Amino acid sequence: MSEATSGLQSLAAMAHMLADQHELDDILETAAEQARTALGAATVSISRLNDSGEDVRTLINVGDLGDGEERWPADETYPVSGLSRLTSAIRERRTFVDSIDDEELPEEERYLLERFGKGSSLSTAIVVDGRSWGEFYATRHIGEKVFDDDGVAYTDVLVAILGAAVSRAIREADLQKLAYRDPLTSLLNRRALDEHAARLFDLGDEASREIAIVAMDIDGLKLVNDTEGHPMGDQMIRAVAAALTFMFDRVESSVVARVGGDEFTILVSGDDVGVIEKLVNTLCRDVAEKSNRIGLSAGMASVVLTRDSTSTLTDLFAAADKALYVAKRTQSTIAVLADPLSD
Repeated sequence: MSEATSGLQSLAAMAHMLADQHELDDILETAAEQARTALGAATVSISRLNDSGEDVRTLINVGDLGDGEERWPADETYPVSGLSRLTSAIRERRTFVDSIDDEELPEEERYLLERFGKGSSLSTAIVVDGRSWGEFYATRHIGEKVFDDDGVAYTDVLVAILGAAVSRAIREADLQKLAYRDPLTSLLNRRALDEHAARLFDLGDEASREIAIVAMDIDGLKLVNDTEGHPMGDQMIRAVAAALTFMFDRVESSVVARVGGDEFTILVSGDDVGVIEKLVNTLCRDVAEKSNRIGLSAGMASVVLTRDSTSTLTDLFAAADKALYVAKRTQSTIAVLADPLSD
């Protein structure tokens, strides 16, 4: 079998595999591993251009990595302007093959090869939806054959396939976000909350699990909408959402959702249940002290699920809603607690 035929088969196989991948990380890993094998490369790296276009961040490195390189690096970034090859690859969409033996090789490129103990490299832009999205970078060991025209041709087709797969993954992620996120606040929506709650009610291998739900309303929002307009009301809703996000980011199991116009729900499980009442009360008091236009009312319900439990998710939501009604009627500035659900 000729190298050209083998390369075409490799690209066809990769295209089929990428078509079955939906998560961006899976797409990048599959493409990088397949490319490394097909190119006979020591390493393959895929990087993404940041929003400003000034830096690229390495998303994945595969192969025989050098000292300091990680497969999924947490923070490996390079300035575009500091690397002439990277600048041309990203901004001019040019493909470069460099060798450490080339006397005219830019010093910054030579440094990178020497730093990771490699003898040659191939770099080119990854284009997504007509815009430079990132960089594909492959290397070979010192003493191995430098990438040739066949390698360049293969890579040009590879990054086109990869760019299409990345574009699809981004679109699917956006659709997923629309399906599960509230567009005004970016919090989870009712659909996402219900699915998460249903998973919590499935004990799996656990003997028991404590779950708590807080139902929360913004008091006074209608008056704000009527007197100051809905844009101001939306601003209030976003402010409360931001405060909820800030407050509950520290609670590992917490899920915060906007489930209606002025309605929010917080869901927690396990050891976190014990801290939720204090956090909710702190937030309600803070809003009451700092705003003369809106307030927060909250009702909280909890249950300890066991394998013999008959309490349902509907029961828990109903108990929280009933406690919220009491909080609003009594104008309580702290959460009203429902009687614990028991079986």
